[in-house]
Amino acid sequence: MRRFTPALAITLLCAAPALAQEKTFRSVDAAPGKQVRLALVGNVSKECSPGPKPEVKVLTAPKHGTLAIRSGKTKPGSLARCPNLAVPAEGIFYTANANFSGTDEVVYGVTRSDGRNEVVTVKIVIAGTAKPEKPDTQTGADL
Repeated sequence: MRRFTPALAITLLCAAPALAQEKTFRSVDAAPGKQVRLALVGNVSKECSPGPKPEVKVLTAPKHGTLAIRSGKTKPGSLARCPNLAVPAEGIFYTANANFSGTDEVVYGVTRSDGRNEVVTVKIVIAGTAKPEKPDTQTGADL
């Protein structure tokens, strides 16, 4: 009968490559009924060439508003180190319910082409009043 020792278990677990997972926590302010951009997620190399767009998934939807993920491009000049580059990206937008005041929270995940994962939790503080904006129905529009 063979014995399985804890030292062997540690060796086996450490032999496999670990995928990096980052956790990020942010806070933003918003007004009821008004859209706010939570993030712009793209991929640019050190040489200023666009890479594959990261995959964005909603992990926890908001309870007091809506979350939208739109594909588009950044405006040239939005990335200081690559001033002439328009990068394909995913924009993440939140709109609080028109009559809501208080806090909300969303969690989304970003998976990059190299296997890195990031889980982002955003606490949203909704206060004041605002008129609803007209939704942007263009696809591929600047984010």
